[in-house]
Amino acid sequence: MSTSTATPELSSRDARSELRGVIAMAVPTVLTMTARALIDVVDYKLVSMLGDPKAAAAILPAQMIVWCYIVLGMGTINLVGTYVAQSLGRERHDECGAYGWQAAYLAAIFGLATVPLIPFLHPIMLMLTPDTTVFDAKYAYGRVAILSVAPTIAAEGFAQFFNGVHRPWVTMWSALEANVVNVLVGAALMFGWFGIEPMGVAGAAWGTVAGTSFRTARLAWTMRTRDFDARFATRRTWRPSWSRMRDVIRLGLPTGVQWLSDVFVWMVFVNALIGRFSTAHQIASNSAWQFMRLSFMPTAGVGIAVAALVGKSIGRGDFDRPGREVRGAMALVLAYMGVLTVLFAAAPKRLLSFYSVDPEVLRIGVGVMICAAVFQLFDGLAIVYMSALRGAGDTFVPSAFSIVAHWVIIMGGGYVAVRLFPQIGSLGPWIVASLLIIVIGVYMALRWRGGRWKRIRIFRDDAAQKPADPATA
Repeated sequence: MSTSTATPELSSRDARSELRGVIAMAVPTVLTMTARALIDVVDYKLVSMLGDPKAAAAILPAQMIVWCYIVLGMGTINLVGTYVAQSLGRERHDECGAYGWQAAYLAAIFGLATVPLIPFLHPIMLMLTPDTTVFDAKYAYGRVAILSVAPTIAAEGFAQFFNGVHRPWVTMWSALEANVVNVLVGAALMFGWFGIEPMGVAGAAWGTVAGTSFRTARLAWTMRTRDFDARFATRRTWRPSWSRMRDVIRLGLPTGVQWLSDVFVWMVFVNALIGRFSTAHQIASNSAWQFMRLSFMPTAGVGIAVAALVGKSIGRGDFDRPGREVRGAMALVLAYMGVLTVLFAAAPKRLLSFYSVDPEVLRIGVGVMICAAVFQLFDGLAIVYMSALRGAGDTFVPSAFSIVAHWVIIMGGGYVAVRLFPQIGSLGPWIVASLLIIVIGVYMALRWRGGRWKRIRIFRDDAAQKPADPATA
């Protein structure tokens, strides 16, 4: 009787503690992801100030193509955070530093692997540009932005170290500083400040390269400071470790392949499905996408916090705490996404007019923003639960499901929409995209609640992790 009466009180107290922990981790990671989103949003705003509608139509498709070069490595290296967080929970602090440094070597490997693919950038962009009038602006941006591949991957890996050891404020400040570098360099080169020859849209890409390179150097320098060396032996664990790199690749490659597949599908969506319609349709989708970034990226920040918290709890052998942490995160995300749902549905024209006042663009963009309002809450489900699964090391099945869903729903359903319902224009593919996000959100929630993640062990030596309770697994 004493146990049964004490449990609810303990659970309530723990729930409040977990919510405070989620908030403490989530605030800086949300600010970090918002800052990263602002790099692309600022680029788009600066390009729109050039007064060239072709450039405004080109920048998002160009960014999507460049991200196809980035995300395989970025998704794989994202699992550095899982190993670091679980090592922290196991109180293997030297392992935290060792796994953190592998991010630099893996980024170099992925960056070098990209080099032979750079010559294909021109034909890929040409093939995926139905509206050939925007090709020049698209390629001018893409051929410079491709240089950001290795530093973007490395910065993500180093950021995962700091998030994994629950020092997310370091990551946040580096992202904010990178934004300042991006704005100053990008604007100076685009508009020809300080006597520089104006470079137009290519200047925005150079700003991105400068910002991501600065952030990589900033995070690497911080890892070597006395504070982090004293706690995580970061000055002694910097050497390459093939066994640890294999660990990250083994667990992270499914996520990397999923991210590559997802971005490739969205690239086709933006370039081929939306791109087959007029420039007004492209600008409307590009403008609406900027607001989706500002909804997605903070939620992704909460997801990063959740992955770190879940990983640390599992490393300690506590398989009950992650459930409370995820519930706390979902409360935050659903509240945030709920506000955006109302905002997107109630004031789409007012929001879109920040980028364009063209009546045709606003008319088309309203439908896109309504679609975004419909899938906001489900996007929150997908991000938080998939992040929690990643923190537990459950990557293969969720990644496989996402890949299949993207290809079947977006590629198949999007093609059907533009062929059978061309009269509704780009709204057809966006309705299909809404369906995709709803399906993935529901699946990831069910996957987490099924509890199979409790049986996963990511380390060869799993003595620090207790067996999962068969009754709850």
